[in-house]
This record gives sequence, C-alpha cells and structure tokens, in this order.
Amino acid sequence: MKKLLAFSRRQTLEPVILQLNEMMTDLSVLLNRLLGEQIELKISSGRDLWQVKADRSQIDQVVINLAVNARDAMPEGGRLAIRTRNVTERDSQRYQSQGMVIGEYVLIEVEDNGVGMTDEIRSKIFEPFFTTKDIGKGTGLGLATVYGIVKQTGGYIFADSVVGKGTTFRVFLP
Repeated sequence: MKKLLAFSRRQTLEPVILQLNEMMTDLSVLLNRLLGEQIELKISSGRDLWQVKADRSQIDQVVINLAVNARDAMPEGGRLAIRTRNVTERDSQRYQSQGMVIGEYVLIEVEDNGVGMTDEIRSKIFEPFFTTKDIGKGTGLGLATVYGIVKQTGGYIFADSVVGKGTTFRVFLP
C-alpha cells in the first residue's frame, strides 16, 4: 500500500538533509542479502559528494527497487555497480534534450551486466503495471514507484540499455 501511495503522490514525505554516500554504505548489507551470492555488488562513492534534501526511506526504496530489478535481469549472476557523484551544471547539459533542467545534481548510477532491454521495452518501463516478468512474478509497480519518488523529489531518472550487455539507471537528485 505504501508503494501505491508514493506512486500516486499522496504519501507525506519527510525530507531531511541526506549524505548519499553514508546511505549507500548503510544499504550495502541489505543489498548484498537481496542480491544473493551470484551477484557481485560494488559501491563507489563520489568524493566530496553534495548533500540532498529528500525523504530517506523513499531514496532507500529507489535504490532497493533498482537493485532488485538488476538482480532479476541477471538470472545466472553478474555484477551490479552503484556509483554516486556530483553533476555540475555543465555536466547536466547533456541531459537537457531529455527534459532535464540544467542545474547541479547528485547522481546515483545503478549499472548491471544483465540481459538488457530493447528500446521498445525501455520506453514503457516507468508505466504502472508494465512488467516483462511472468504472471505472478511481478506487479509492474517497482519502476513506476521509483519514477514517482524521483519526480516527487524534484529529480530525474533515465535508463540506457543494450540487449545482452546490461542496463544503467541514472537518478539525478537536486
């Protein structure tokens, strides 16, 4: 129910000043458990990372959902990299054509070497109830929830993917 409320933008957020590098360290134990032994997790923290103002549980949910999606895209195992870094106004210009406002952001990048997605699938991944999983295996709300949280926080999310190579999600938080 909480995911649906966040998705529908009715959930009350409790934004606080967050240091994402500390959050990633805190999440690493849980993520390793969720990912299992066949997936190697590497977390790389950007130096002198700027703080963001966001609801901690919501940002945790974003990272967890993206990690679980990555796990599901690597049924035989693989590698998952989570990276954080600052994005300057100049760096953000390359995403302007995709609708991102030029500005300073903190980036959370989640990259896997899983099965990847076609452009057709990628164009639908943030739609509620869209899933590529078998019936009973997924609700199609995970990435829609991620999208809703990121947007509600004032950020942006983009996905790049190559079939057979993997997928990279980039979450930009102001």
